[in-house]
Amino acid sequence: MVSQNTLATPPSKEAILNSLLENVRAYNAREPRLYVGMRECNLDAEMPLLLNPRDAPLACVESSSDFEAINAHFSAQVHAFFHALHDLEDLADKQSSSSGLGLEPDLIRQDDGLRPSIRVTNQSFDIYPDSCLHRVFHTRRLTVQNPDSLPLLHRVTQLRVFPAPGYASEPGMSFAHMRPVSPRVPLELATRLPHLCELDCPWLWERFPVAFSSQALRRFARVWEGPWRDARADFGRCVRQVMPLLPPSLAKARIWFWKPNPWEDEADQAAQMPDLVGAPSLTSEFEDMDPVSLGLRDLASRLEELDIRALITPDLFRSHDTTGHALPWPHMRHLRVEFHPCAPDGSWYFSGPRGEDPHATGFAITRQEHYPPGQEDADETHALWEREEDEYTGEDDICLERQPDMFRTRPIAERINPLLLAFASSLQRQRTPSLQDAELFTWLTWQPSEERAQEYEGSGDAPPSGDNETVMFRWGVRYDAPKGDEKGKVTWQIGEDWRPENEVIRAFEDLVGGDEENVEWEAFEFVGEREQDPTIFI
Repeated sequence: MVSQNTLATPPSKEAILNSLLENVRAYNAREPRLYVGMRECNLDAEMPLLLNPRDAPLACVESSSDFEAINAHFSAQVHAFFHALHDLEDLADKQSSSSGLGLEPDLIRQDDGLRPSIRVTNQSFDIYPDSCLHRVFHTRRLTVQNPDSLPLLHRVTQLRVFPAPGYASEPGMSFAHMRPVSPRVPLELATRLPHLCELDCPWLWERFPVAFSSQALRRFARVWEGPWRDARADFGRCVRQVMPLLPPSLAKARIWFWKPNPWEDEADQAAQMPDLVGAPSLTSEFEDMDPVSLGLRDLASRLEELDIRALITPDLFRSHDTTGHALPWPHMRHLRVEFHPCAPDGSWYFSGPRGEDPHATGFAITRQEHYPPGQEDADETHALWEREEDEYTGEDDICLERQPDMFRTRPIAERINPLLLAFASSLQRQRTPSLQDAELFTWLTWQPSEERAQEYEGSGDAPPSGDNETVMFRWGVRYDAPKGDEKGKVTWQIGEDWRPENEVIRAFEDLVGGDEENVEWEAFEFVGEREQDPTIFI
């Protein structure tokens, strides 16, 4: 697929292979050395350069032909990378068969195998758009075409897929210029890796609406609700398709759908969220359940370790599949689930300290309103952006200005209790006989709007904070399974002024022999910034 608006060099399997060989031989030549052979190897999947001449600038809405050319280039790079790794494996196998001839050191690490990473780079332009930011934020998701034609790679033991670390030209927006990838891609690639042990996806490109002070920026950076729902359905659908094809060796996975802001100060929790579950077509296909929760549940039945960050429902922990058959997690040893305070149907698991819950349900998604370009008047948005820039008097860049209203810190009993009870039920010994530990948690933030802050001023209802300070804390429960003669332990961290319903408390107590002495209640730890591992995206 060719587009006159793109400039790209076709990927070359030979160039990738030569680069791999050059790197491993340089590594093997180092002295002293503890290991020989390649383990980590990266594909920096680059986007074709978009041509944006000043005398004929790009249209503010990306054409289908432009996207198809970009997607074809991305797909071709993945194919070239896999074929290069296949050739590297062939060379390593031939080398092994001639090991007694005194040839060069191993090309591939014998003990660990290959650990490729696919790092997807940002979109770039020859001349970056300045008056229109529609082209800065991307909605269509990249895919790998004909994944069944990829060669089988027998020496790969770990696969990582994530956005390449980079710096957006618009400050404070890590998602600017980012090309999202379909959540199908890591799963489809995993089926071509017969000895894969670990799948690592530290950000599956899901993001949430940002409460920009600029109304124009809210339009430019809109998270289009229709494609968002479609991507989640695609994940659940793909899991069903690949489950029989996943390698039996796959034991560990990290599936993080979104990347949290360390300061968590970007959202307007008073705004209505979309219903990402309730579409007529999805209702029949997934029986009115959340596709992501169902997909993660099915994956869990194959794994020993699973680390989740996602919008979820209790469907994740249901003990039976849609046909009524029991679905145990026989191999699961370590389970970590971070859920979002908002459920995928647009309702919230938490309210304000005084019970504020402005929108109890999410809004319905329609083809006319919630797929780009929707009903937006692009010229009106451009004029609004110019006016806001002209009138802006702040010291920071206008892109950094936010108007958050984050106030949901108290559990809504009728929504959170079913989630907690389903989690406790999933930890029963007959369903998870190998389990060692499991935790279910979320992060809550107090950064109210100016108006809401005034309403709470001087009261003891809100979390402790200074003037205009963001306060964050972890909310959740952890279960440590019995070891030897011990009964195990349940640790709650849900605050002092709220308790789950008795049925939930008893369900967790039953996990530790019905003994209250093995149940601990920890106080909140209030922090101003959430710690994150900077090495995740390397």
